[in-house]
Amino acid sequence: MSFVERIQLPFQSFFDIIIDSIGGSKVVISPRLNAFHVATSDDDAISYALNLSNQLASASIYHIVLFKVPLSPANTYSFNDFYAALIGNVPGNVSGAFVIQINPYGGQNIKGGIIAGAVFSISSPGANIPNAWNLIVVNYFKGNNVAVAAGATSLAVTLSLTLPTTNYAVYVTPQWNTSVWITGKTTTGFTINFGTAAPTGGSALDWVIFF
Repeated sequence: MSFVERIQLPFQSFFDIIIDSIGGSKVVISPRLNAFHVATSDDDAISYALNLSNQLASASIYHIVLFKVPLSPANTYSFNDFYAALIGNVPGNVSGAFVIQINPYGGQNIKGGIIAGAVFSISSPGANIPNAWNLIVVNYFKGNNVAVAAGATSLAVTLSLTLPTTNYAVYVTPQWNTSVWITGKTTTGFTINFGTAAPTGGSALDWVIFF
């Protein structure tokens, strides 16, 4: 069974290695290998999960490692480039050939090949470009047909969730002929400015955030 086929299975059925937290301790669970490990540190959790991953990769078994909790390991870990897919709150210094990273800022879920999240990224290390099939990505940080009052030369946007950083891009499409630029960018919002005021009767615009 290929990775693409597996990712279309029901939500709980395709996680082969799970890193979670129970009673304040990090634990590693592998239903496929019937393994359970209480880690002494974040490094230990990653090391144990990596060992299980390598066992599966050595048997040419495609598998998914789920990070249910964020980790801060001191070392750098690289999972098998050909067989392991990492998903969840993947630490920045943990890599794999195909990484779907869901950052823990709330409002996100993964279900049957659908990624719907407040903040997410699909990335691949090095020069590899990841491919995604039968995947719907929903960006919650957008505004469709947002009303702009007649004569307005700016519009303040307040976000429903707090972003982790101001290092994001805002793309705006006004529904009248005008230049636009962004000021006052914060983790909770920004201001859209118009070179030409909104026309009589008002208008609207669309905006979207990308990281």
